[in-house]
Amino acid sequence: MYLEILKQNLLSRWKQAFQEFDRLQEYKTNVTTEKYIPGFRYNLEDYGTPAFLQPEEKLFPVAAVREINDYHFYGFSANGLPCYTSYGHAANNVFWEGYYSYGKEWIEFVEYNKGTKIPSCIKRIQYDENGQKVAYQSLLVIGRGEGDAYADMNADEKIASIMDHEHSLFCNIERYELSAGRIEKGYCLSITPGAGESEYENIYKYNSNGILDEIRTVYASGASKLSYARPEEKLNIQTLMATVAENMAIAIADALEAHQVETPLSLLELNYHYADVYIPLLSPRSVAFTKMISKQHPDEDIFDLIFLATELDHAYLDIASERFERPFTQLMQIISKEEKWEMGSVLLRKVAHILTSEKLFGRLPVGEEFAAYAVDWGMEMEDFEDVLRECGVPGKMISSWKERGWL
Repeated sequence: MYLEILKQNLLSRWKQAFQEFDRLQEYKTNVTTEKYIPGFRYNLEDYGTPAFLQPEEKLFPVAAVREINDYHFYGFSANGLPCYTSYGHAANNVFWEGYYSYGKEWIEFVEYNKGTKIPSCIKRIQYDENGQKVAYQSLLVIGRGEGDAYADMNADEKIASIMDHEHSLFCNIERYELSAGRIEKGYCLSITPGAGESEYENIYKYNSNGILDEIRTVYASGASKLSYARPEEKLNIQTLMATVAENMAIAIADALEAHQVETPLSLLELNYHYADVYIPLLSPRSVAFTKMISKQHPDEDIFDLIFLATELDHAYLDIASERFERPFTQLMQIISKEEKWEMGSVLLRKVAHILTSEKLFGRLPVGEEFAAYAVDWGMEMEDFEDVLRECGVPGKMISSWKERGWL
C-alpha cells in the first residue's frame, strides 16, 4: 500500500512540475562555479556516497568544450553541490535543463525538455528524522519529452497525452528496510513501457568491509537477477564488453542445447527491448521451417512469415544468465549511468556476430546460410538490413534473401 502512495505522490509531483518551469532560472542564478563533463553525472542515486561528487572521467572546467554534443554543463552553488545542469543536441536544436534541490527530508532533481517544457525526468530521495534514506522515486518520460505533437498543447493536454499512453513513462519506487544503519532490503514497484507495472524486492549484500557488493532483485515468481554489482577497480569498458559478449554467446548455445531445438538451424533471433531489456529472448527457426515457408509461398514477399510470425509457433526461449551475470550487470550499470543505451545494442550485435561467424561454436547443426541477429522490432524494422550486416551476415546472403522474398 505504501508503494502505491509513493507512486501517486510521484505522479502528483510530476504534474505539479509542469507549473514550475520558471524555477530553472532561480537555480541557474545560484551557480558560482561550472564544469563541462562527458555524459550524465551527479546522479541522485549516488547522493551521500563519494561517487556523487567524484565522477570518474576527466573534468573539463572550460567553456571551450561547450559545443561538443556529449558534454553536459553542471553549475555548482556556493556550498559546492550541483544546483543546475543543461545539455542538448545542437544538430537538431533539442535541449534539456534541470535543477537540484536539497532539504532535510527530501532531495530532488527535476529536468525539463526546454522546447516542450515537459518535466522529462524527476528523481527524489526521502530521509527519516535520523537522516537515513527510506525511499527513492524516479520518473522518466520516454523520449525525454521531445515531440512536435506537444507544440500546440497546454500543460493539461500534455499531461493527458502522456498519461493516456500507457507506454510513455518509466517509473521506479523503492521503500527501504534498515538494520544497523544500512539498507538490508528494498520493497519496489516498477512501471516499464511495454511491460506494465510490477512489484519485487531488492536484497542487499555487503562485503567484509561493509561496502555494498551486490543487490539481487527477487520477483514474486521466485525468479531473481543480479541488479547491482560493485565495479571492479580500473575497469576497462572494451574488455568488459568483450567478456560479456563471449560468455553470453556461450550461454545462448547452452540454452539451445538444453531446449533441444529443431536442427539444423537457419536463423536465430535475439530479441531485446531498447533502453530496457538486454538479456535477449531467443527465437530459433530451423532450415526445415524456412524451406517450408519458401515452398508454400513461391514468388511472394514472405518477410513477415520468415522473421515476424514465428513466435506464434515457437515460444521465445530464456537464457540462463549465471555464466555472464556479474560482468553484464557491471556493464549495464555504466550504460544506464551514461544513458548510452546504444551500447547495449552494440553488445548484442557483437553476441550475434560471434554466433553467426562461429556457427554456434559447432555445438549444433546449422544450415549453410545460418545467421544470428539481435533486433528490437519496435525500433529497427526499417533498418533491419543494416542490423543483419552488423551481426555478421554477408552482403551476398542478404542479396540472396531479397531474391527469395525474405527481405
